[in-house]
Amino acid sequence: MANAKLICALLLCMVVTAPMLNIEASIPCHTVKVDLATCLGYFKNGGSVPPSCCRGVRNVNNAARTTKDRRDTCSCLKTTAKQYGIVNFRFAADLPRICNVNIHYRISASIDCSRIK
Repeated sequence: MANAKLICALLLCMVVTAPMLNIEASIPCHTVKVDLATCLGYFKNGGSVPPSCCRGVRNVNNAARTTKDRRDTCSCLKTTAKQYGIVNFRFAADLPRICNVNIHYRISASIDCSRIK
């Protein structure tokens, strides 16, 4: 009987805390970088986009389900672009169209990530 009560208490805790875990979840910047690593050549020089780059764009877009996710991803990309200093934002802005991915905002060096919905 004590085991059944313990199991019920644990299940209750899981049900109560599950929504809070979703609110706090976010896409790690490292994950975004790894997913888009094969895009670096395109970001720098333009030209053809590797299929693996488009898969990465789709992965990041699919993972960014909440406003917080999209804002965090945007901030990660801006910070990373500044660190590498090789991103041509004209090429980066064309990538969603080329990969047939709708991201709902225009990619640019001056984007205010806090305004993304």
